[in-house]
Amino acid sequence: MRLRLLLLLLFITIQVVAQFPMSMQGQVTLEDKVLESAHVTNLNSQGSTTTDNNGIFWLQVDVGDVLLVSHVSAKEKFVIIHKQLANEPLLSISLEEQRNELDEVIIKEQPDITVQSVGIVQGEQKIPTANERRLHTAGDFKPIHLLSLLGGSLQVDPIINAITGRTKRLKRYVEIDKQIAVYESLYEYHAYFIKDRFEIDDTEVKRFFNELVDHPNITALLKKDNEDQIRIWLCAQYLIFSNS
Repeated sequence: MRLRLLLLLLFITIQVVAQFPMSMQGQVTLEDKVLESAHVTNLNSQGSTTTDNNGIFWLQVDVGDVLLVSHVSAKEKFVIIHKQLANEPLLSISLEEQRNELDEVIIKEQPDITVQSVGIVQGEQKIPTANERRLHTAGDFKPIHLLSLLGGSLQVDPIINAITGRTKRLKRYVEIDKQIAVYESLYEYHAYFIKDRFEIDDTEVKRFFNELVDHPNITALLKKDNEDQIRIWLCAQYLIFSNS
């Protein structure tokens, strides 16, 4: 009898240990209707999937993982996987509808005329900052400038600026301009999202964004202008930042 009881307890223990990580089944709904093509992302493992026409998804999860559920017509939702939730046969996730309302619409009779619209310049042109213009004017010293001594056409400005350190300072100013632009873009478009999702104050958001301005991937990510991709990345980075 004792042997049977011991074997039973051992079998139950193995089952409990083996169930995590596990493949979890869930269903996403929007206002009591199943939601197709909703994105479900595990922010810890970076695994992701989409719901089928019945709102059903399967995703590998572990206890403590955070799921981000999103859809173009709904507000994003975070779901933390705890043991009790993981043991449910079907994880039910209900989203709220995303309503976009315009405060004011202004209709112009004539479009703005620009050098791009009339074909003088092809495409959108980047306007240099004041420090970028100063750096261009100052020039950058190269050893070939010394060869111009032989031809009597010496360019003095790059050499003087290299000696005095002005070019180096201007390069640093240009880099600071870029960091400020990254910070302002993050704060303007994503500060409210981060505060709302993680329930943190404005000071914490500013500290977090200040850490991101030097990240090697941030500039390329912002240039893609993909809001969903940026916010998923920001959530993952904040989890790293808050635990550091």
